[in-house]
Amino acid sequence: MATRKEKMPSLKGAAFFRPETVDRENMTVEIVFTTGEAGLRQSWWSDPYEESLRVDDKSIRQERLKKGLSILDSHNRYAGIGAVLGVTEDYRIEKGQLAGTCRFSKNQQAVFDDVADGILRHVSLGYRIHEYKVTKPGKDTAIEQREAIDWEPLELSIVPVSFETTNGTRDAERAGAETYDVTLTQEETPMTEEERAAAAALKAQQEEANRTQPAAPAAPAAPTVNADEVRGETRAQLKPMLEAARAAGLDDAFATDAFADGTGIDAFRALVLDKMAETRKAGGVKSFAVDPYLKSDGRRDEGESLIRSAEEAIMVRARVKGATLTEGAREFSGRSMMEVARTLLVAQGVNVRGLSPQKIATRAMHSTSDFPLILENVMNKNLLDAYRETPRTFMGLGQASTANDFREKHLYRLGDAPSLKPLNENGEYQAGTFSEAKERYAIDTFARKIAFTRKMLINDDMGALDRMPRMFGPAGARLENDIVWGLLLNYDFINNKAGSVLMEDGKALFHADHANLLTTGSALSKASLTALRKLGRKMKTLDGQFMNVEYNAIAIPEDLETTAEDLLLPRIVAAKIEDQAPRQKMDIIVEPRLAVVDTAAWYAFSAMMDTFEYAHLAGEEEMYTEVNTNTDVDGLEVKVRKDFGAGLVDYRGMAKATGAA
Repeated sequence: MATRKEKMPSLKGAAFFRPETVDRENMTVEIVFTTGEAGLRQSWWSDPYEESLRVDDKSIRQERLKKGLSILDSHNRYAGIGAVLGVTEDYRIEKGQLAGTCRFSKNQQAVFDDVADGILRHVSLGYRIHEYKVTKPGKDTAIEQREAIDWEPLELSIVPVSFETTNGTRDAERAGAETYDVTLTQEETPMTEEERAAAAALKAQQEEANRTQPAAPAAPAAPTVNADEVRGETRAQLKPMLEAARAAGLDDAFATDAFADGTGIDAFRALVLDKMAETRKAGGVKSFAVDPYLKSDGRRDEGESLIRSAEEAIMVRARVKGATLTEGAREFSGRSMMEVARTLLVAQGVNVRGLSPQKIATRAMHSTSDFPLILENVMNKNLLDAYRETPRTFMGLGQASTANDFREKHLYRLGDAPSLKPLNENGEYQAGTFSEAKERYAIDTFARKIAFTRKMLINDDMGALDRMPRMFGPAGARLENDIVWGLLLNYDFINNKAGSVLMEDGKALFHADHANLLTTGSALSKASLTALRKLGRKMKTLDGQFMNVEYNAIAIPEDLETTAEDLLLPRIVAAKIEDQAPRQKMDIIVEPRLAVVDTAAWYAFSAMMDTFEYAHLAGEEEMYTEVNTNTDVDGLEVKVRKDFGAGLVDYRGMAKATGAA
């Protein structure tokens, strides 16, 4: 057993959200901090090695976990409290995973909304290694294996680009970075057949050299073979292969695979040239090179920092709500979108020298480029801002829900709990039953698309990122209003025609048999308001028991707005008691769609029970966007989708006055 010390920085590894656990009310979500997966690492202090984390109670230092890890913005530990987005509330170690619940700060509502909406979906765990168990390269492994058997989680970060352990970075390990001593414990392993053969060859060379030398007065001692030296000589060939692969913008795995196959350095260089030609023909490679015109903050991966800065700069130009020009984004200040796209292509290893603007634009729109994803994020933020700012007047009147699929959803309204009765002489409890009624509905998909063409990119047209999404956002809110109010008013606002909505009993929502319809003398006034309230007070359950329903909101067309305010929001106290407005105030909802059906009719709603339900597809509660490269469009298109539906639950919580004189 041998041990040694080595300098190491804090490291980062892949983590991921569990989107099905989002709790919007409490602003929490579950995150898998790490699965301990193995990945290639590189360091300024050692040769490349493969690292894994042992995930168990004994190996993880849990003091910070017990106190709660800070959730940061892109591992930015040096930005003060402004970079803290939330905190971990609990943790657990199960089935080889470290997971826990994360709660976001109320000051970071916008960030949490983006997490819940799937816009921010990448997480990274920062951690510190205290001790590795080391396995030297052998027959089954081409490079050194290091398993962390003593390590400490430091923080969680939300990052714009996923961090895979197979893409370990040296950026955080540059000169001047904070480092720590790490203990490396190595178990002595017997030499492999290859190592024995190498040792024998080394010994034979030495003996041959001794035979050709003049005889010495005393016979030399037999050379001893150091297993570590043999392994070092065997591994020495890997270093130039890795350097050649990185210079060509290829993954380290390309070099390690060739090394494992026994490829020599000269043959490997030929393979590198062939691979470079192949990737140029295919349109570029994905590994990031450093942009010499951009500064690194020394704490984030160069590629990750570059993408984040470019996105922030374009968001400012596209007038995204809350977007600010950060230090990294200032590097792109004044650059056109074409120049931004060119910078990203160069950073990905794509050779754009001598290419025309048309060719650069075409490559930037390619699905393997990061530029389409940046455009999608910018469009999506503007679209969601406009969607949220457009009033959906029905939201306070019904019950929000989600649907897991597009199948028909059944809604049940219960009758009374059975009336209580006196016990008989024997003290026997009598059995009771519940009565119920059922309604049903299903959600549907509504979609359009926004095109962002090559011409728009060349012309630096910001309209597709600014004005167009702001038009589609309100369209989503209007669609929801059309569906819900169309359900309540029995009118198809999408096709502008009368509807055919009936409840399960075959009758309209507002019907005399439902005791929720006021006809004669129902023009909005103090008297008609009193009469409508009486309908609610007299409402009965399915079993004929009084419910005493209290209406807390009325919905009116715009022509009745002033009348409603005079009735419910008096500004001057009347001289006589009988002239005063009712003491119980009601919310006033002004909805212009009501006037399309009837300019005089008005409606009342109660919060005592579920009246109607509206639902989104689970996980897509707002607007869903997706970038798609399409041969039909000279560029790319962004699909905008809304999965939504609504259904009636119980007529007893709603009433209608026809407005008749």
